[in-house]
Amino acid sequence: MGFISVTSLMTTWVARRSSVSVDQRGLWVSNGKAQNVIPWQSLAGVGVYWSKVGKGRVKTYSIELCPNAPIDRDDPILWPLVRDEEPLQPALVRLRYRLPVPASSRVALVTAIQRQVPQLWLGEIEREAGYMGVPDRKGHRERTQGSPR
Repeated sequence: MGFISVTSLMTTWVARRSSVSVDQRGLWVSNGKAQNVIPWQSLAGVGVYWSKVGKGRVKTYSIELCPNAPIDRDDPILWPLVRDEEPLQPALVRLRYRLPVPASSRVALVTAIQRQVPQLWLGEIEREAGYMGVPDRKGHRERTQGSPR
């Protein structure tokens, strides 16, 4: 239980200045210093992953944004969201954006997404605990070493 509390506190502290918004253009992600958009036309599907944490009723949620075109794994705002794993559906690609979402704002965010792009909605899928993963920090540093970013 202590590990879950410390992990939640660290995640909250790191994300304290970040925000997400949705409009007709796409899903906007801000890290408190800059922002970028994931345009709806660049996506093949959007869904929610969730998992139970421990034996309690606590759940973790993430919005899964599945692209239909190559993504920039080194975008300074979006790269921490990129994950490489099995696709939500067989026709989708492995690389995608994973946006952790607090349980308190999940319904509002999902409603806003469904209002803008109902044709992209893939539904909600339960995953194993700990599925969230982490960005490829070492690979990111190697790929961007010497770049002007």
